[in-house]
Amino acid sequence: MLEISKLTKDFNGLRAVNDLDFSIQPGTINALIGPNGASKTTVFNLITGFLPFQSGEIVFNNQQVNKLPAFQISRLGISRTFQNIRLFPQISVMENMLLAMKYPKGEKLLSAILRSNEMLSEDE
Repeated sequence: MLEISKLTKDFNGLRAVNDLDFSIQPGTINALIGPNGASKTTVFNLITGFLPFQSGEIVFNNQQVNKLPAFQISRLGISRTFQNIRLFPQISVMENMLLAMKYPKGEKLLSAILRSNEMLSEDE
């Protein structure tokens, strides 16, 4: 479970996030919506450790992650993606997916390709 408590972030005196509280249960789908400039990206950057914050607490699976660097937060399973949908435009969607996939230990390239095909088929 991800728990956010009293999360606050200022940029040069401008309060972008003010005492934000929410929790996300495992296995649920959640959305953070709002207009441009509503600090949605800032919230994701705070949770993933890319930005420091003034106050508050972030707990993931009963472990406080406030002071951890971004790479350690990522290793715990908290990560984000960027809006650039096709990072390498010179290669296919399939090749982009294969580059981004985590391969379970011992998984062969062929089974990864088959998984990618299944994922692409679901999107159609």
